[in-house]
Amino acid sequence: MPNVETLQPGLTRQFDRVIEAGQLSQAYIFSGPSGTGKAQFAQWLAMRLFCQDLQDGQPCGKCPECSRILSENHPDVVWLRSDAKSIKVDDVRTLKQEMSKSGVEGSRRVFVITDAERLTPGAANSLLKFYEEPVPGMLIILTTAAKNQLLPTILSRAQIINFPAPARDQVIATLVSGGVNQALAQVAAHLTVAPAAGQALAEDPSFAARIDKVLGLVESLAAGDPAAFVQVQTDLVPLAKTPPEQEQTLALLALAYADALNLHYEVNTTPAFGHDARVARLAGRSARTLSAGLAAVLAAQIRLRQNVTFQSATEALVVTLGRG
Repeated sequence: MPNVETLQPGLTRQFDRVIEAGQLSQAYIFSGPSGTGKAQFAQWLAMRLFCQDLQDGQPCGKCPECSRILSENHPDVVWLRSDAKSIKVDDVRTLKQEMSKSGVEGSRRVFVITDAERLTPGAANSLLKFYEEPVPGMLIILTTAAKNQLLPTILSRAQIINFPAPARDQVIATLVSGGVNQALAQVAAHLTVAPAAGQALAEDPSFAARIDKVLGLVESLAAGDPAAFVQVQTDLVPLAKTPPEQEQTLALLALAYADALNLHYEVNTTPAFGHDARVARLAGRSARTLSAGLAAVLAAQIRLRQNVTFQSATEALVVTLGRG
């Protein structure tokens, strides 16, 4: 059973009261950084609604209903996950068909779309009918780490629940106490606040290699070296073959620019890359250049989710950054 009572105790108490009062909304957006337990909480909520043996308002995690939800085999709790860069209309077609049906075993049905920022505008628009005319007993949950990338029409039709993250220094300390190198722990804690996920990142040899190549690119960009364009193909592409690896690579570049911007303004915060000299050189650029650079990286992350190839998106990004 997901340990959401420990991860998000405030939210479990809040939703327990909401359910008891019969005030559960029909649509929610669970928003928060990676590792804050959004999907686990959606699973907990489904169990709270279906559990046959509640214990002090908490799902037991052992009854047939809870067991099927935990194994994702419950016919009335439907998940949509995708490892692709975007969630398209075709991906939501089966989900929409399920939404038009009544419950298989009762009146309640729960639908969860994870990483909803990946929804294309067409896919998101195709869901609007069910937001505007929901089937009685239907609960729709979208989880996202980037709610600003969701359509305003989706945001306006759902209740947004913000998932607070633990203090980053606390996550770093947990990772270091678990044997993770301090430098890797700092970077990992900027990508996820879940210690288990951070540990997995640190133990992946390609993660450290990816960091090194991204910082190598940063060094070239700081120096205005035209070789930066070539580094995309020679250094980054070979280490970013899957969509998650590609997203991580751009996320690392965004962290480098954020670190440089904080260093430029002398902001007292825990940097992702410590006192790396390459980031320090980048921080010597103008504030306008750094701000525009960070915005360009964030825009490239969006383009990557819109079916632009990683190499094309990153090469175009490097050209933009090089102009700074």
